[in-house]
Amino acid sequence: MSLRANCCLAALLGSLAVGCVHRGGITDATVVVQPLNVSAKPPGRVQALVSVTDGGKAPDELGPENFEVREGDVALSSEQVGLRVQSLGTFTGHEAVVLVDGSRAFTEAERAPLGDALAQLVDRLRFHQAVTLLAFDGSPELRFIARYTQSSMAAPLVKDPGIARLLAYKPRDKSTSLYSAIIKGRKALDERLPKTSAVDPVGSLIVVARGPDQAGRADEAAARTALQGRRSFLLKVGTWAKDTSLDWVGGEGTRAAASLGTLGSPVDELARQVDEVFLRDYVVTYCSPARFGKRKLEVVVKVPDESGKERTAQAASEFDATGFNASCKKSALQASAR
Repeated sequence: MSLRANCCLAALLGSLAVGCVHRGGITDATVVVQPLNVSAKPPGRVQALVSVTDGGKAPDELGPENFEVREGDVALSSEQVGLRVQSLGTFTGHEAVVLVDGSRAFTEAERAPLGDALAQLVDRLRFHQAVTLLAFDGSPELRFIARYTQSSMAAPLVKDPGIARLLAYKPRDKSTSLYSAIIKGRKALDERLPKTSAVDPVGSLIVVARGPDQAGRADEAAARTALQGRRSFLLKVGTWAKDTSLDWVGGEGTRAAASLGTLGSPVDELARQVDEVFLRDYVVTYCSPARFGKRKLEVVVKVPDESGKERTAQAASEFDATGFNASCKKSALQASAR
């Protein structure tokens, strides 16, 4: 089965699906369902990852009542097949690594707005993912600052010791080794992502940079290679923020701030971009009635507009039902999806 290159829409772990065929989603008005990645394994569990957008943005939260699955053009009873629909953000194991440029010590005037912006960023990100805060300068190694576990119930950060540690950061080397920081940041991200999970966890690398690479410990090609297969975001700060030559670092999104004192809006916009995948992507799981051979699967999504009028969109794929039997239990299926 071919995998989408973007990590946020990677195929699900443990998949035994074969012959996965993608075609463009069929849309109604502005609702779009992206083509599926499907995993299927005996005794009959089918799991699909689907991306839903409305006008280019994630719709309001959807539930099982908004989804219908079809096999061979026949609509399946949601109750009979134990249909379960969960947004990607409800699964655990997602990770974000935030790299902060500490090549120059932060001044007294910079510390308060930077601290507020970082607290805002971490608060937003850890709703769906764990967050690791690292600092870099011109030296070859990253410096660990703090780690924040994923929690949708965590209180907002106030006088956080981790952020205080970053604000007091003193560079060991006042050059800037941006490229090597990206390479090591990618490694740190990969090490933190769980190796087994109900779905492939989302990994995001967020770089807060105050200038281009000066140290030359690694080259641009190596940094570009390190970003392949992972979501990356860039926040440029200072007069350098107008330079677009390194916008490739933010493959999924780039924002700029004129100074550390004007980070509020750019940080909020960047956090929204990082968060978007958890709001638009859904995992659809059910027990298939198929018992053998290749099966066409369609996922139909129904999204109401502001007046309550229902709009539909769908996408299709294929899975192999070889080895399926009647022992697929809805209760076990639901337990495995938690």
